[in-house]
Amino acid sequence: MTQIGYRWSRAVDDARNHLAGAAVAVSMTAVNALADRIRSVRARALSEATVVDRRATLTDAELLRSAEDLVRTIRAETDRARPVVAAVLPLATDALVLLTAAVLGDLTLCCVDPAAPEERRAAVLDALGPDVVVDGSGLRRSTGVDRDDLPSGYVAMSSGSTGGGPKGVLSSWSNIAQFVPHGAEALDLDEGSVWAEVSHLSYDLAMTNLLVALAAGSSLRLSSALGDRLRPLAFTEKAGATHLRLAPRFIELAVNERPGPGPRSLRVWGSGGDRLSEAGARQVFGLGVSLLVNTYGTSETIGFASAGRMTPDDELPSLHGTVTIGRGTVGPWHTGLHRRGDQDMLAIESPHLPGGYLFGSPSGDYPRWEGAGQVLTGDTGGRVGDDLFCLGRAGRRVKRSASFVDLDELDASVRERLGVSTYTTATASGELVSLVEGPEAQLEELRRRLGGVLRPDSVPQALVAVAQLPRLGNGKLDHGEAQRLALDADARRAEGD
Repeated sequence: MTQIGYRWSRAVDDARNHLAGAAVAVSMTAVNALADRIRSVRARALSEATVVDRRATLTDAELLRSAEDLVRTIRAETDRARPVVAAVLPLATDALVLLTAAVLGDLTLCCVDPAAPEERRAAVLDALGPDVVVDGSGLRRSTGVDRDDLPSGYVAMSSGSTGGGPKGVLSSWSNIAQFVPHGAEALDLDEGSVWAEVSHLSYDLAMTNLLVALAAGSSLRLSSALGDRLRPLAFTEKAGATHLRLAPRFIELAVNERPGPGPRSLRVWGSGGDRLSEAGARQVFGLGVSLLVNTYGTSETIGFASAGRMTPDDELPSLHGTVTIGRGTVGPWHTGLHRRGDQDMLAIESPHLPGGYLFGSPSGDYPRWEGAGQVLTGDTGGRVGDDLFCLGRAGRRVKRSASFVDLDELDASVRERLGVSTYTTATASGELVSLVEGPEAQLEELRRRLGGVLRPDSVPQALVAVAQLPRLGNGKLDHGEAQRLALDADARRAEGD
């Protein structure tokens, strides 16, 4: 039994007595399609552990039993038909038990990373208003908020692209059930697979991965250790895993690991500034990986809505140095190009999309819902033949390494902290290029100082000196001309390389 089981065994006994009535017992039956699927695929009399972290192991039978016990405990704490549960737990078997309990018990779950800054954790919990909080000290009833019952499902928190405070997006378990078989097929996941996960469940892709793996009957290997996040292939080899999600920013780290044989499938997410370059894909195949799946989607749309499957022998479809995100279909989810102004923007459509933000006032930026069943993602895109490509973030906010960089704020910070005027833009391949007003002689010193004022993922890859930043007749910066200068300079740099 996991730590969760030991800590709450007395509470479980009390809850069983409390829930003896037939009306409440109905809640322990399979109450949604995703619960049905997980119960059926996990109802195996296997003695070997299928869920493993650094300290605990669970068989399928133990996972289901622990999850059902936990449902009883949670329901004993609240009279709400579908309680909202906040999980403030590290990535480990306890967190997976709670995720499984949320599905089987038809609960509403939001995961909060205990390693996140306290301000972020407090803001999420305040916006969510959970009925029950589960953290390292156990389970406790919370004040909740006065509202109608939410649909049961997973609440993903917006990563910040829409501005303002936390915004919850609820994907119902029934809608996720429509996604998981198609997601498993795209990722080549089945009962013989072993998924390695090192990202916290507050990250929507980690949640997607684990739900798909649970519903596919795959085994799971979990780790929240920093060393395993920095050396993911070593963790995969140690855990005997076949599948791993490797973000593009970790490809160089993986190459430097020089591990043994690579995993059978490597999922690399491509979206916004995280899009996967052709060079990165070649590096991945150089690790011995036999199948690379480059997926595309957002928190607002459940899982991923396009997936490009590539093997080492394929001629990689690419556009502006980025590889394809697929042909725009994953089951009922469809990705296409929609013209907005002078840009082609990626949009996702499905009858199973979430219905909007639970809380927080959208700022009018992207992602945003455009009528029933469609979300404009805020990413610009392109198409070559049947293949779609994600080319970057619309506007002056770009996504890099799963976080957003506001280029206007970046330039303002350099100006205020270092006294240098810059204009920064993102190239089609995802690199940042800054025009720097002043002599070329200052560039070396500026590059050294940038690390002290900018996050590592927002330091420009290229600095280009200009005598003066281009300006309009009213004295304001000419963004169009500045972008042209920056991209032309980057093209000349690439030719020189």
